[in-house]
Amino acid sequence: MSTQSKKTPSRSRQKSTRNFGIGSRDLTRAGKLFVHSSMRSFSTKGTVSDRWKVFSDWAKDELGITKMESITQEVLIKYGGHLKNRIDRGELQASTAQYYVSAVNSIMQTATKGHWESVSPTKDCGIPKRNYLPKISKAMPESQHQQIAGLVSERVAVMMGLQRLMGLRFKESALIDPQLALRQALSKGHAVISAGTKGGRKRNVPVSTDAKIMLERAVKIQDRRSLIPKEMTFVEFRRECYAIAQKYEFSFHSERHHYAQQRYLEITGIPAPINTTVQRKKWIDYVSECLGVDNVQSTEIDTAAQLKISDELGHNRAEITRVYIG
Repeated sequence: MSTQSKKTPSRSRQKSTRNFGIGSRDLTRAGKLFVHSSMRSFSTKGTVSDRWKVFSDWAKDELGITKMESITQEVLIKYGGHLKNRIDRGELQASTAQYYVSAVNSIMQTATKGHWESVSPTKDCGIPKRNYLPKISKAMPESQHQQIAGLVSERVAVMMGLQRLMGLRFKESALIDPQLALRQALSKGHAVISAGTKGGRKRNVPVSTDAKIMLERAVKIQDRRSLIPKEMTFVEFRRECYAIAQKYEFSFHSERHHYAQQRYLEITGIPAPINTTVQRKKWIDYVSECLGVDNVQSTEIDTAAQLKISDELGHNRAEITRVYIG
């Protein structure tokens, strides 16, 4: 009489207990699954998921963390310190850094069923409290831009040019398809920015004559559907570019500041507030005097300019624009 051997469930059919049993062994995907299981708003899910991906990519690259069980308050505090360094270099706003830390807190609270002790972005990580009105301009001066562009590779110089002339974030300038953007610029006068944007939100960016010339330069060195060298991943290329920025002591994000300030001047005919000595509380009076209009009209002009620049930068609030223009 033969005995039947017990069948052992295949590994693929066993539900993984890793990442608090959410059903995925991938750190990034696990966090996103917790987001979708705990939040109702579609837009909020997308935003928090994007912020989790930024954290999980950093945790994998910098600390070798591959599962949620390895994430501790000390890890998140270290991440907060990384974000603070980016703020100090002008690459990130304090409000954005706070949102990034809060997103990790929120997901870990869900994953641990409420047993996570939240980390304070300001008290524990040293991230500054939000301040929408800078005291000095963070835009890269033209002389510094030209000097650095002459020291770095053509690829990095072109990316800096696109950031400066089109207001692109670093990731957007790396992932842009110059051939497609140039065709759009020539036919429509603007380029559709979609790759690398926050939350995957597309936006139209006006393309000036100088920006078209920069796109033409980009096309000449393009060897794939982006400006990332074909032999490198985005993470590898970003690490190399950030090392270059550290070597020459500059911030890519300062080019976006230049774009915003230049656009304010183009739209209103008046220098951005940060480039004047006028106090913000007296700004509307100053605009009225410069343009020869009343305060109601000058307020409308100022607000419209801020909203337009905010849209071109890929933000959705005018107060964020003030971080760039003062």
